[in-house]
Amino acid sequence: MNKLKKTLTSASVVLLILVGFIACDDEFSTVGGEIIENNNFTTNLYDETVLDVSNRRMSPVQTNGLPVYQLGKNINGIYGDIMTSLTVQANLVSGNENPEFGEKTQEEEDADATDLEEEEEVTKVYLNIPYFSNSTVESDGSITTAVDSVYGDRTVPFLLTVKEFTYFLRSVDEDGNQQAYYSDEDFSSFTGQTLFQGDVLLSEDQVEVTEIDNETGEEVVVETLSPRLRVELDTQFFQERIIDNEGSIKLSNNNVFRAEDLFRGLHISIGQDSNLLMLLDFQNADIVIEYQYKKLETQGNDDPDDDDIIVQTGSYALSLSSGNIVNTFTPLGTFPDVEASNDNIYLKGGQGSMAVLDLFGPDNDNNGIADQLEEIREENWIINDANLVFHINESEQGSEQDPQRIYLYNMDDNIPLEDYDADLTVSATSPGLSKILHGGILERDESGEGVRYKIRLTEHINNLVRKDSTNKRLGLVSSSDIRIVTSGRENTGSSEQEFIPTVSNMNPFGTVLYGNTAASPADKRLTLEIFYTIPETN
Repeated sequence: MNKLKKTLTSASVVLLILVGFIACDDEFSTVGGEIIENNNFTTNLYDETVLDVSNRRMSPVQTNGLPVYQLGKNINGIYGDIMTSLTVQANLVSGNENPEFGEKTQEEEDADATDLEEEEEVTKVYLNIPYFSNSTVESDGSITTAVDSVYGDRTVPFLLTVKEFTYFLRSVDEDGNQQAYYSDEDFSSFTGQTLFQGDVLLSEDQVEVTEIDNETGEEVVVETLSPRLRVELDTQFFQERIIDNEGSIKLSNNNVFRAEDLFRGLHISIGQDSNLLMLLDFQNADIVIEYQYKKLETQGNDDPDDDDIIVQTGSYALSLSSGNIVNTFTPLGTFPDVEASNDNIYLKGGQGSMAVLDLFGPDNDNNGIADQLEEIREENWIINDANLVFHINESEQGSEQDPQRIYLYNMDDNIPLEDYDADLTVSATSPGLSKILHGGILERDESGEGVRYKIRLTEHINNLVRKDSTNKRLGLVSSSDIRIVTSGRENTGSSEQEFIPTVSNMNPFGTVLYGNTAASPADKRLTLEIFYTIPETN
């Protein structure tokens, strides 16, 4: 079967050693394979695998239960601009239910013989949603911070609107599974009072939280927070809905709190004229209510004549991370007809598009195995290395933001490939760029422009050739952090449930890759490189 062979060098074996290093999130380099001589093998490269590639436009995808959420305007000249808004469910902080405001419970205040009411009064309410950021300790001991995962013009203020959300988001569906909410959900009509509306300028500075020292009366810094979206909300609203309900059954536990029409959460949006997209850390998001209250100071004796009433301060937080959070994507432009041609591969995160790959072509004899794969199995190859190489179509992609990574998975079973599981590499500086041997990381040229992605699937090909594994369909999606292997649902409108990797649902970016048709330049066509050896026989 010499037609399958393309000899690299005689009497040698290829052990492709992939050495990768990551300098930062924006640069990636690989050192190519090295050839180790051995006189017992013939080493070959086979790059003529039949690849059937098709593009698929995604239906609305599940956008709750994500590790990262988007807010703002995603500007893209290929796939159209998209506005992203957030619907966030509020919860009582676990362990801090049935809250006590001030120093006494409401029951204790009602029973107090002095008739002194603490009269808790809200002074400030802050919405806190951290940006993703990193800190550097300078030589003088100072700390500088830099916000990442923010795209667009940071120098122009954006219009932020925060409204009360009035709809109940259930956690479990009728089948007992997690309730799925989708990217086309429009919750804008389920809103009440406007709690904040105004222009906000992104700040990369740390936030110093101050309070009045109850002993000295001086303002002191009590906490330093990472850079974040931080705005003041309407104080009277939280006075009536939260503080004035101290001791009420409405604040007794989260089950009651969620069911009561007291405070369901927030609907957050950005003006359509903005030019900023933010990826936000909702794992640490909250609403902090600051208040003051009265306290009776008895001077340590029973003489009421020298009693004083002093003002003390306190705070209470509501969680925005433990309930449902839903991203809504509103298209402002027209999405291209990606299914019309396979000359290019169109990958777009969110409610975007993906590619489906079938390896080794047709099964003309209908025996359940692709004909080309059968021929390779008969040759008894030892697979040394196998890589899918994707080149970016620069003329189509232009200056658009490339996804940092693409993710290849077993689409039939909705699980990672064997190479994913076998790769235990970890990046200490950029955890999202771990598993560098499996790859799929954006590679850049000397000018910093993205040029290609390479995905190693040696174990997968070896299992197909040597272990007669079933040749599954492979899915390819835009990604950022492939450490996350969960999947969200896709709302296809049919009874057949489809799933899409979470890494794609939460990723805003897209790219255009060359396909493997004659329309692509020969040196940039999608290729499966299989490096293999055949033992020499005497």
